[in-house]
Amino acid sequence: MKVLLLSHIFPPAIDGGSKVIYKLGQYFESQHHQTLYLSSNCSSTDDFVKKIQQTSAPENQRTIKLPVYTNFRKPLKFLNLFIKNDLLKVFQKGPIFKLIPFIKATIKIIKFKPDLIVAGPLPTTIVLYANFFKFLSKVLANQRASILINSSFHSTDQDFQQQPLIKSLQKADFLWTLTQSETDYFIKNFNIDRENLILAGNGVDSDFLKKSKHLTSEKLKSEILFIGSLASHKRVDLLIKSFSNLTSEKLKSEISLTIAGQKTLFYPQIEKLINSLDSKIKSKINFIFNFPQKDLSKLIDSCDVLVLPSIQESFGLVVIEAWARQKPVICADIPALKELVEKSNGGLLFKTDNQKDLTKKIQFILDNPKKAKELGQSGYEYVKNNYTWEKVGDKICQKILC
Repeated sequence: MKVLLLSHIFPPAIDGGSKVIYKLGQYFESQHHQTLYLSSNCSSTDDFVKKIQQTSAPENQRTIKLPVYTNFRKPLKFLNLFIKNDLLKVFQKGPIFKLIPFIKATIKIIKFKPDLIVAGPLPTTIVLYANFFKFLSKVLANQRASILINSSFHSTDQDFQQQPLIKSLQKADFLWTLTQSETDYFIKNFNIDRENLILAGNGVDSDFLKKSKHLTSEKLKSEILFIGSLASHKRVDLLIKSFSNLTSEKLKSEISLTIAGQKTLFYPQIEKLINSLDSKIKSKINFIFNFPQKDLSKLIDSCDVLVLPSIQESFGLVVIEAWARQKPVICADIPALKELVEKSNGGLLFKTDNQKDLTKKIQFILDNPKKAKELGQSGYEYVKNNYTWEKVGDKICQKILC
């Protein structure tokens, strides 16, 4: 089988929505299928409107990374004032690939003759490109390709509700869903046939799972960890404020907060908040930008708890990565994260956007190392039994190839 994989950005960019596409591609390759990847040459969605940095990953024969136009967002927003059109709103999000490289890529894709097109995530234009390539493959190459979409859907984000995106979900041959709540939402709100849905979740590499004999020994220093893009919806600012309260309340000198991720257009506001803190607190907050994937396990192993205060998550890949290393998590009680934590018993939930409750839950984990270890172990067993890439890939292939 020939598989075309489309994503808005490409690893090593830190983004769960693109990472799942890439990892499924690796699974197909392990099963001896041919793959071809297409993405932008950007490191984050912010680069679609303001070029911050380009991904350093090299291209090869099966990877196409296209440059994007960064100057269309404002004109499209202005046009949208006079022409109320959801398609204009979708293209404001991007990516909008530059014309000549896009035409060359399209020719290569038609010659490739994909049997399956895997695309995601929303609310980017990627699923629209998927339908375009499916149409051209049929017309120009007489090739009937199926489409599998991983939407990474956020029901609370209005950008996901644009009609062209919803219609793409409804027309797709298969939808790869990450949680039961996402699956139920599609059935109830979009009238999508249950037979078209594949509830497979997300995954970690089997060799990323930490064995019990390698458990970290007792540490004198306690470390709180956040991993993810430094976007506004991740609520890193809430975590910083909670940490500030924690250090003053507990009067401990050996507590630190590590924030590992990728700068976005929201980062200057985080920087402003950091600069407003007392110097003693500020000295305990460490930033790590654009760390290599090979350092992920070491980064997680060094912490006592991973905190994800995000108000919008389709799954929470970093949560299962923390569990794979036997670490407890603290998450906001939004649907996707709540489902994971409750099914696994691998961590604690705090009331979304509630700084006081978050501080309380962090204090509990740091004060109860035995309980923290139990939560980390429960999360580990849950991931091992449900969320390795072999298990995720098998669920998808069994449905597509049956």
